[in-house]
Amino acid sequence: MLHPAPASSYFRNALCTISYHGAGYVQLAWTEAATNENELQALYAHALQALKHHRTGRLLTDHRRRQPLPLGAQQWIAQHWVPQAVREAGYSHCAIVENQTPLGRLAARAIGDEIAAPLKFRFFSEMPEAVAWLTKA
Repeated sequence: MLHPAPASSYFRNALCTISYHGAGYVQLAWTEAATNENELQALYAHALQALKHHRTGRLLTDHRRRQPLPLGAQQWIAQHWVPQAVREAGYSHCAIVENQTPLGRLAARAIGDEIAAPLKFRFFSEMPEAVAWLTKA
């Protein structure tokens, strides 16, 4: 049985908690809060710093409670944040635990559709499968 390594909290705001897991990845655990553009960009700035600080290119993002992001936020993540994270932190793998609502899944997949290589990402319905894939990446 896979036992996850303990996590250390890195940053928290109304949208999300960022933590680092000893298995070598940063995790974004989203809340149900409505998206605020300033909080979203602050969150992703901290996520980039966490990737750099912990010297990992692996990210697990738990969307099970996340509200769908507005189109502008989706585009900003795909067109600006992801390329910057790849360039500056060696961001290479992303495991996404999907929201169970159709709109939530659609919003997350829309970001994935905009992302070009070299980022490898996969969508999962359950956390254990996402962790297993990410830790073997």
